[in-house]
Amino acid sequence: MAEDQGLTAVEYLDRFFDELRDEVRSNPRLAARLVKAMGGSVVFEAETSVEIANPYLLAASGSKSRFYTVFSQMKPNQLKRVLKENNLATSIDLAGKSPSQLVDMLYDRASSKVSERKSSIF
Repeated sequence: MAEDQGLTAVEYLDRFFDELRDEVRSNPRLAARLVKAMGGSVVFEAETSVEIANPYLLAASGSKSRFYTVFSQMKPNQLKRVLKENNLATSIDLAGKSPSQLVDMLYDRASSKVSERKSSIF
């Protein structure tokens, strides 16, 4: 970029924001963090929700309906992945569970962990 001596400040900023937009489109976690840093609320799309939906943050927000709205749209294998990646369940815990049971388990266990962490702070 620096080798282009003829660019204006606006042109450099256009290049920067083009790169930032490309990165945000390809990295949903970064997009969610940036939106949160600006005080916004992330709208979860079905294909990216498994990547960016944080069960702890959603449980801590206090909105059970929002939690269920985000996670109930996921497929069973996606729910299992979220449970495992967040250390909320083992393969044995997940065996034979329906999607609604998985969402209930996710909410209950994430809420419980949030409560434990809150009580250990004080």
